[in-house]
Amino acid sequence: MATQPTGTGVEAGLEGIRDGIAEGRFPARVFNDQEIFDIEQHRVFSKAWCFLAHESEIPNRGDYVTRYIANNNLIVARAESGEIHASLNMCRHRGNMMCKSEMGNASHFRCSYHGWVYKNSGELVGVPYMKEGYGGRIDKRDWGLVKVRTDTYAGLLFGTLDPDAPPLDEYLGGFQFYLDLYLKQGSSGSEVHGPPDHWVTETDWKIAAENFSGDGYHTPVAHQFGFNLGYFASSGSTHGQGWAASIPGKGHGIGLGHTPGFPPFAGFPEELAEEMRHSLSPQQVEVFSQTRTAVGTVFPNLSFLMQPFSVIPGQTGVRFVTMRLYHPIGPGKTEMYSWCLVPKDASEEYKREAYRAYTLAFAQAGTFEQDDLENWARVTRSAGSTMARNIEFPYVMGMESPRDPDFPGPGHVVTPYVNDSNFRNLWSRWSDYMTGRV
Repeated sequence: MATQPTGTGVEAGLEGIRDGIAEGRFPARVFNDQEIFDIEQHRVFSKAWCFLAHESEIPNRGDYVTRYIANNNLIVARAESGEIHASLNMCRHRGNMMCKSEMGNASHFRCSYHGWVYKNSGELVGVPYMKEGYGGRIDKRDWGLVKVRTDTYAGLLFGTLDPDAPPLDEYLGGFQFYLDLYLKQGSSGSEVHGPPDHWVTETDWKIAAENFSGDGYHTPVAHQFGFNLGYFASSGSTHGQGWAASIPGKGHGIGLGHTPGFPPFAGFPEELAEEMRHSLSPQQVEVFSQTRTAVGTVFPNLSFLMQPFSVIPGQTGVRFVTMRLYHPIGPGKTEMYSWCLVPKDASEEYKREAYRAYTLAFAQAGTFEQDDLENWARVTRSAGSTMARNIEFPYVMGMESPRDPDFPGPGHVVTPYVNDSNFRNLWSRWSDYMTGRV
């Protein structure tokens, strides 16, 4: 039975969805609905901390990339001081787009319409006909590019449009424990390996965010060939073992797959594994040394995946990490960004092999990526049909699972890895934003 609104209108409908999540139900229509998309732009993406870039994408003074928060295009640039600034990519004179490239290096940006010039920090420094036209009525200090509040964690740069949003550390709420698996593989941390793959897909961003918050349930089916051909370091019968960890009230979640007998840190070069034993805490080493697959989402739309992948069936293969951002551009339509992350201190040979594994498996044309995209596009299309507006999906797997008392990491952690608890936490947080509780 579909969740019934407790009153009339969209606000009552959102409250009804919230009630359904607590009971393990979530409506299909939210995955392809114009009204939901419009509300998300204002209540989710204009208030949450949203990922902008990895600092290693702009290592030099003047380096920049352009990214989005909601429908706002931003210039993310490393200024001459070395500081990183995020500014709305819009001239303050008549609103023209200042920077039309997705990445590059520039000390200044000049508007192609009337010629106003800004430093890469956003400061206005040049106005044509300043004396003749404006007669001193323009104070350049008042007309810089509009700034966006930013903060970082271990190389990840986030921005928020909400001046009252809590600090980023509080927003992450302990999920840093799990992010370190991707970001602190060695004393120097991680870096991107090349520019991101970037494409548009007919998929709702929420489907991808949910999948990467720990959907181990789909793997033996959607990626069955990976087991049959020996590309995975697990079997269909053991793949569900491990933990589902989520941060209650924050929306972040991660699935940690475990294969009995799998060697500690297998798939990493031994020297890198040794570095991780020192760069991570003892509790993190205890968890991550026995983790085969780690797939997690930072609410709302930033995800990571780390797993060993072998191009030679039956062998352990090499560990790779992909980081991906799902930028919603319409109901049921998403702009995807996908990076390969590698340890800074790793050998060039390992970085090449990790990138090769990423490219074959989860880059834009990767075989496993195509498996997921095909399914996600069909879910999105179905969710937009008229009959689907009254259909709900069950999220009742593991409703009564108790917290694992022996697990050393933070959050609500349950076994096995195949569990809906992370998804309920994700949608509960989504509903907090959608109903104005945040």
